[in-house]
Amino acid sequence: MPLHPDDPALDAWLRLAATPGVGPQRLQVLLQAAGDPERALRLSRAALAALPGVGPRLAERVQAQNGPAARAAADGWRRTLARLGALVVVPTEPAYPADFRQVDEPPLLLFVCGRLEVLQAPAVALVGTRYPTAYGRQVARAFAQDFARAGVAVVSGMARGIDAAAHTAALEAGGPTIGVLGHGIDRVYPSELAPLFARMRRDGLLLTEFFPGEPPLAAHFPRRNRLIAALARAVVVVEMGQKSGAQHTVEHALRLGRDVFAVPGPVTSPASSGTNQLLKDGAQVATAAADVLVALGEAAPTWEEEPAVAPGAVAAVPDGLPPLARRLLEVLAGAESRHIDELVVEVGRPAPEVLASLLELELEGWVASRPGGRYARAR
Repeated sequence: MPLHPDDPALDAWLRLAATPGVGPQRLQVLLQAAGDPERALRLSRAALAALPGVGPRLAERVQAQNGPAARAAADGWRRTLARLGALVVVPTEPAYPADFRQVDEPPLLLFVCGRLEVLQAPAVALVGTRYPTAYGRQVARAFAQDFARAGVAVVSGMARGIDAAAHTAALEAGGPTIGVLGHGIDRVYPSELAPLFARMRRDGLLLTEFFPGEPPLAAHFPRRNRLIAALARAVVVVEMGQKSGAQHTVEHALRLGRDVFAVPGPVTSPASSGTNQLLKDGAQVATAAADVLVALGEAAPTWEEEPAVAPGAVAAVPDGLPPLARRLLEVLAGAESRHIDELVVEVGRPAPEVLASLLELELEGWVASRPGGRYARAR
């Protein structure tokens, strides 16, 4: 079970994990030698120094954690955790995510606040730019709501932009969502997301490896991103420019063997230049949450077994639509759905551009996606 702030065992865990130089491997050495953190802190300097990978310098640091300053720091962290209603998951507990053991430098401790059972749900990461277009924000919301309704947890990084849109939409749909932080569990960053943080503590789950009080330093976010990738069975990049922190999440996902999906965007949009490049580099195309759910073997949303809108019943195409969108609606005016490959040939435009236009039409209610990469008129 996770440790409560008033659990006597937590004090030693905090002091040992906060020791400079104690990483995952050395922590394992210390626990194997002593049995638990409290006993490890009581080992003599000579016994500590003799352990593999420890040595005299680290032995001195470990012993210093028995001093008044280290004990006062641990007391302060425990008070903060108690105030927030947060818990601590240690690596020896079943609640510690097994996938975290695959990452570089697995977290020594996890500080969590919210519904811990969310960690048991299958999860997909939705990531992207902090400065999305209206298209990107709408896509993030649509995907997150569909994942949530399918019982799949939406994982993201609690940043402004795509992250915030994804978490918010998942909560609104009543589904599970996990926010992985690049700072202490008590920090709210950025400050304008304070209402979202409050709701995540109540209805979702906030998780971080950083001790209470740790600020949102730039170096923390690549570390955060490796945990986002590890928690998820797939990573979906909604909108991303050529230079984006979401690229770190993609790189971690690939190293971990996770599926990577990208949402195609307009070729004229700088916010989609990175996602379109991912598609060129071999990422899987995602124009709906169902694309991801089907690939992962999860239950995808069901469609009514009725044909596309009959030819005589389709609505008139409004004049304000872009030429490509108008052409796609004309091609789809028949009674049958059409495969994406057929549509690309029919309209004579690149696949990413066609997919982006279809996604906009779907969000506006003109087109409905079908299983197997097929599309039909919705009205």
